[in-house]
Parts: sequence; structure tokens; C-alpha cells
Amino acid sequence: MLPVESIIEGTWASEETPAEWADFILMRRMHWSWEQLQATPVYVRRYCLDILGMLAEHEQRESERERHRAESQRG
Repeated sequence: MLPVESIIEGTWASEETPAEWADFILMRRMHWSWEQLQATPVYVRRYCLDILGMLAEHEQRESERERHRAESQRG
């Protein structure tokens, strides 16, 4: 479980995460079964992972922007 913990905590130092992590993310976020994942072409999986990554980055930026806005309104 150590790789998963470091990925979640943001301390993963390797360039790429394990393929099992990508499979997990796709199945969870796309609501795919194992059979659906296996039936999906590799290039579609990569495309979906890229889009999910962009969405996550956007959501993080928006969250940080909202936090800064709230802090500046407090004082």
C-alpha cells in the first residue's frame, strides 16, 4: 500500500504511477467495470486519464482561488 499512500499524499517521486493506479482511477471516475475497462482501447484510456487530470488540476486551482478569496474577505 505504500505506493498508493504516497500517490494520495502527493509525495510520489517517480515519473509515472503504477498501471494499477490508472486502472483504479478510470474504473472509479468513469464508473467502468473491469470488463468495460478491458474492452476500452488503450488510447481511449490515456485520453480519459489526461482529461481527468486536467479536471483535477482545474478543480484544485479553483479551490485555492476560493480559499484565497475567503481569506482576503476575513481580514
